[in-house]
Amino acid sequence: MSKVTMTAIAREAGVGVATVDRVLNRRAPVRGVTEQKVLAAVTRLGYRLEQSRILQAGQSHATAQLRMGFILLSASYSFYQPLSDALRSRAAPHQPPGSEAEFCWHDIKDVEAVATSLRHLAKRVEAICIVALDHPLIRHAIQDVSRKGVRVFALFSDFSPCGHAGYIGLDNQKAGRSAAWMAQYLLRQSGSVGVLLGDHRFTCQESCEISFRSFLREAGISQRVLEPLKTHESIEGGYLATQQLLKEHDDLVMIYAPCGGIEGVVRALRQAERKEVVLVCHGPFQGDELALIDGTITLMLRHHIDLLAEAVINICVSAQAENSAHFSQITVPFEMVTRENF
Repeated sequence: MSKVTMTAIAREAGVGVATVDRVLNRRAPVRGVTEQKVLAAVTRLGYRLEQSRILQAGQSHATAQLRMGFILLSASYSFYQPLSDALRSRAAPHQPPGSEAEFCWHDIKDVEAVATSLRHLAKRVEAICIVALDHPLIRHAIQDVSRKGVRVFALFSDFSPCGHAGYIGLDNQKAGRSAAWMAQYLLRQSGSVGVLLGDHRFTCQESCEISFRSFLREAGISQRVLEPLKTHESIEGGYLATQQLLKEHDDLVMIYAPCGGIEGVVRALRQAERKEVVLVCHGPFQGDELALIDGTITLMLRHHIDLLAEAVINICVSAQAENSAHFSQITVPFEMVTRENF
């Protein structure tokens, strides 16, 4: 990737180049809110942190101590184990001496367990980052712990307003429309397009699906987009949902899967030997490179796990240091990956 310029960062952040220079090179202090605008722009532009000794977002808060907790989907789901490792590593310098960031992992359907973990963690930490469904019981728990002063940040999938402190994830509308933009060039024969979601209450995936359908309508694509099937974000769920699509739709020409459980989707497609079925999915996940090489995956919209983890820790630390009450939203970039550029 070519080096990101200060001019590009300034344009993205809506500030002057001099302000960007002050933030990146610590030439003079700037307001915390302004600094975060610049750092958020850096993240959106996919700036590589190693490009500079300075730009480690939120560096001015490097000595701040903050007890952090994370509620994620099962570590066996796709990329949640590497994400956990990245978050733990980046949180370590900010944890009080002798302590580590706390992690809880739950299956996507364990709504009551997630709500319980929220309340238990809130007794021991000051910031919680969570991947969970937009479910009333979970929103109620978020509202309770937020009122007690614990900041809760949504990862990947946002919640309806419930007092949470912010959202860190993709621009899901952009992701869905990008997948559909590529689909219009990949769909060369009539047939059906399958859609796989982890769960209908995952607002990120709902937005991806809506945007995917919307673009295809605008483009006048004739293929029929089927009602989505659920993978429950699990490998087995992805496998069973894909088997159902293959069994029920002989004319299946594409699957769009902005969800977890892609390992199972890949396994089902390989077993069926349906080479004519194009797979557009999100990632990364274990074995994705081989699936790209052998053609099972045609296109992957891939998260930058390191950038995401960096943004998550920075937003937690800076919100605590500034005692900020405003809602923070950080959009992280994604890559469009094929077998030729992974």
